[in-house]
Amino acid sequence: GDCTTEESTWQCGDLLEYQGYDYETVQIGEHCWFAENLRSENYQNGEQIPSNLTNAEWEAATFGAVAIFGEGSGNCFGQSVEDDACDEVWSLEEYGRLYNWFAVEDARGLCPNGWVVPSDDDWTTMTDLLGGMLVAGDAIKSVSGWPEISTGTDLSGFSGLPGGHRYWDGTFDNAGGFGSWWSSTPAGSSAWFRYVLGWSSEIMGPAWDKRYGYSVRCIQDSE
Repeated sequence: GDCTTEESTWQCGDLLEYQGYDYETVQIGEHCWFAENLRSENYQNGEQIPSNLTNAEWEAATFGAVAIFGEGSGNCFGQSVEDDACDEVWSLEEYGRLYNWFAVEDARGLCPNGWVVPSDDDWTTMTDLLGGMLVAGDAIKSVSGWPEISTGTDLSGFSGLPGGHRYWDGTFDNAGGFGSWWSSTPAGSSAWFRYVLGWSSEIMGPAWDKRYGYSVRCIQDSE
């Protein structure tokens, strides 16, 4: 069919094809969000994001980089209830990729055209909509893929999974227990992010070292 017609019929809730992968999408308040984590290996302009960094390279990087939880032979501590999260084939399929914040701020863009990484304000808006920080964690957690103790309801349709993170020193940790997502907002030498835990209904929003590898979601740019 004619491309222009197809473009105009896409609406939030439909799959969005980006770099060969179809992403689930969901409307939460004013914004259309990805309902799964970003997994692309390239910036929007097609240039490759540096990957397969050793622990030392990851720690030293001041440029954008991407990783798969458990890749390489570095230290990995995964605690997924469903499988070995340190198996990179499985974790890529389940959780997508992890990005340092230098990739988030790169002008070449992580998200599709017309989409952006949510700002700290965008996250706060969603959290408020879902009842505030003390309960919103449950509303963004997937009902499966978390420890049995989890009280995830996925009320929002965000379907957050415990994709873990890569520490500034390159170590992989907490898949199966923590889900963490970057915002696009810097905080001095750190940047704001959000995380949820298997055993808590809270969503936490501190700022942390830009060298950490966290999951990324995209939202449709409302500008």
